[in-house]
Amino acid sequence: MKKWLKAALFLLPLLIFTGWVNWHVDSYAFLRVTYDEIAAQMAAGKNVEGLEESDYNDRNLLAARLTGMEEAPQVMVLGSSRVYTFERTMFDTDSFYNAGLSEATVYDLLAVAGILASQGKLPETAVIGVDAFLFNKSHDNEKWKELESYADYMSLTLDQKLSPELARPHKDTGRDWKKTLSLDYFRYNVTLLPEKKRFSVSYTDEWESEGYLKHSDGSVSYQRELREINPADVEEMTRQAMEEHVVYRMTDYEEIDEWRFERLSWLIDYLREAGVEVILYLPPYSPMMYNYIESEGAFQITLDVEEKVKELAVEKGIALYGSYDPEGCGLEMTDLCDVYHVKTEKTADTYYPVIPAR
Repeated sequence: MKKWLKAALFLLPLLIFTGWVNWHVDSYAFLRVTYDEIAAQMAAGKNVEGLEESDYNDRNLLAARLTGMEEAPQVMVLGSSRVYTFERTMFDTDSFYNAGLSEATVYDLLAVAGILASQGKLPETAVIGVDAFLFNKSHDNEKWKELESYADYMSLTLDQKLSPELARPHKDTGRDWKKTLSLDYFRYNVTLLPEKKRFSVSYTDEWESEGYLKHSDGSVSYQRELREINPADVEEMTRQAMEEHVVYRMTDYEEIDEWRFERLSWLIDYLREAGVEVILYLPPYSPMMYNYIESEGAFQITLDVEEKVKELAVEKGIALYGSYDPEGCGLEMTDLCDVYHVKTEKTADTYYPVIPAR
């Protein structure tokens, strides 16, 4: 009995310390704060601070937000971080949500559509940001696998292989008490203690703040240092990328991947058949970067993608807005907050009709 007591007295402090570290740091938002709770605050109209500093998982937050919606928004925007600054004011409606995801792939577009379809929350209008890199099979990433069940659901739907008995996909983004004493979770969380890094968010009614702000409508306000960045710094970053022969996710891009392009085409057909108005949007590059793309043979596939997307829009009779070429919207280097992202105040100008829907 004494041995058991001694063992218990020895282990108890370790268990308490493990639980405290996991609760305090909670790096993946399993315990002290959850994505469900953040999504509920956003649904109530609150904007969220601290997400970027917490290295948040934007796919988990999106899943929580979309599944928690009581009804579908009238307008939704899908795409990469290059659509982050699309706000509800651009569409003259409060029934709007920006479902942009960092480093988005075609799989992410399928996953977002899969969430909406499985939940019966398809919008009236879907604006899809079509980056040229979407069809580069050399530069996919694994982030979409956070929403893999939804991507698979939509792929099966598009392939007409979805069985009626197949359960609707679900992702648990709520509290997971098992993580309290998880040693694996502890091993990672404890490494963050010296940096005083933890998952921590706060809520505000303000539309801009000093830091990165996730709006209630899903759009993003970047931190002040990016909003007020010196254009010379953006030019220098762009010049460095050019010297290193890098255009984001456009290297090793020899041909447009037909499977990825076909997935987009089929997704458009599915949405339209479901009564959704689909609008395609091509986010522009900066003048410096676009001139470089035009002059470098390795990146001129960007121009090919734009032509192919234009042909797709004409074929399907849907509207196409924007262009990779910044000339149409008068984009200048002063309008960017980094090499690839346009400042909020200029975003609306980049959204102009190129091919109106028939």
